[in-house]
Amino acid sequence: MVIKRYFILFSILSLLANLANAQEVTTITGTNLKDTAQNNAADTIPMIEIEDPDLDNIISLRAQFEKQNQSYSAPVTPNENLLRFLKKDEVELSDEAMYWARLVRDASTIFDANMTFQDTVIADPLFLPLIFKGKLLPKDLSFYDEDAWKNKIDIPQPFIQDTIFKEEVFRQQFREKAQRNIEANHPEYFRYSMRDLPQDKVVAKVIRKPTYQPDLIKVESEADFSDVDAPVKFIPERRYWTSHFESSLQFAQNYISPNWHKGGVSTLNLTNRELFTYNYNKDKIKFDNSLEIKNNLYTAPKDTLRDYKVGDDVFRIYSNFGYKAFNQWYYTLDLDFKTQLFSSYAENQNVKLAGLLSPFSINFGLGMKYDLDKTFASSKHKKVTLSANLAPLSYTYVRTLDKDIDLSRHFQKKKGEEEFPYKQSLFGSTVNATMTFQFSRNIIWYSRLYYMTDYKRIQGEFENRLNMAISRFFSTIISLNLRYDDGIAKHEDFDSYLQINELLSFGFNYKW
Repeated sequence: MVIKRYFILFSILSLLANLANAQEVTTITGTNLKDTAQNNAADTIPMIEIEDPDLDNIISLRAQFEKQNQSYSAPVTPNENLLRFLKKDEVELSDEAMYWARLVRDASTIFDANMTFQDTVIADPLFLPLIFKGKLLPKDLSFYDEDAWKNKIDIPQPFIQDTIFKEEVFRQQFREKAQRNIEANHPEYFRYSMRDLPQDKVVAKVIRKPTYQPDLIKVESEADFSDVDAPVKFIPERRYWTSHFESSLQFAQNYISPNWHKGGVSTLNLTNRELFTYNYNKDKIKFDNSLEIKNNLYTAPKDTLRDYKVGDDVFRIYSNFGYKAFNQWYYTLDLDFKTQLFSSYAENQNVKLAGLLSPFSINFGLGMKYDLDKTFASSKHKKVTLSANLAPLSYTYVRTLDKDIDLSRHFQKKKGEEEFPYKQSLFGSTVNATMTFQFSRNIIWYSRLYYMTDYKRIQGEFENRLNMAISRFFSTIISLNLRYDDGIAKHEDFDSYLQINELLSFGFNYKW
């Protein structure tokens, strides 16, 4: 009997499920239920006899349906405000709906739009939403040591380096370690990535040229230039002091093998020359100053006592003060100081020929000077500069500080004297002239003439230098220096008062 009751209850529940899915409400009575059960019995359920007491225990289905349908209402037709969030062609959200969805998702929207930068709270990046940056490899990743070829010497430092950003660097390293730890162990925590962040978009602004109609622009009155003054003429400030500097370092080398068929020795020659001028020119006053240092050193293979010798050694200071007389002529007072810097010795001997201030000469002259500065019209680089000073009244004082030098090369013995003097005073006339002829931009010829006489003795120097520049810093120089002095004894190897020094060299050259 119990089994029969459970089977009847199961059949009733199945029937209720089918009726709940129906669109129309059908009133079920005892007779209809019986007929339905009989109609379906042929297919699925065998014939069942239900007694009246059992039917009285079944809940009224009609009352249940009426209770459930009390909260039901017919569907409302969507209005325009709701339809604008949906696309008609595709079943997806519109752009406006996506905007509001992202706005709700974006954490920055919790701040008021009126909040300024001063109200902004700078939060620690550790407490901000996680963002996947995609940089999985460390910055200092290296598969080889770049400094492996260098000699590594561990030298203890005298102090420990520190920085004012020490705490900030520690915090940054801590954040990077926390980021890498989450990337490796909890990648599911990432909700954002770099590509999801908004990208700034720069929209070009089109600038249109305004167009004007002819009637909009009119000339109300003609310009009157009668009361307009001429522009002020610009006159640059004149420089009365001018400077010039020249420097050259020349080399000459000659190698001869020991088995050379004509013999000879290998030599190395080094020539150095510096010239600095500082001149003043204003109105009728002209003041010229120059400092010249010139040295020539060369190897001496035949000298058993020294490896090198001094061929030419000059330290010269020249000043000329002039007052303009007429045209290019000036009344002048001339001053010339000359000596040498290094000591020189005779070959295979300890006889000192010259040294520092041994000897030195000072010359004063009173006379006139002629200046010429001409630029040729055929070429702007072709010009000549000439300065010739004639001093009919001249005084020269010569003296040596070292009395052990060969005095016969510098001083003249007077009649009745057994030894050469170590100082002399000469009164006479002096001619001092310099000329610079620039043939082109890269070829310059420099010449200097010095003539002094006390009407008993003649001293003269004629210096020539041809500078052929290869570039701004390199040049080839051919120099020829002639010196005449009839107050000293003739040399046994060269029976003449004329002295010759010639040199061909190549090297560095600079001037400004």
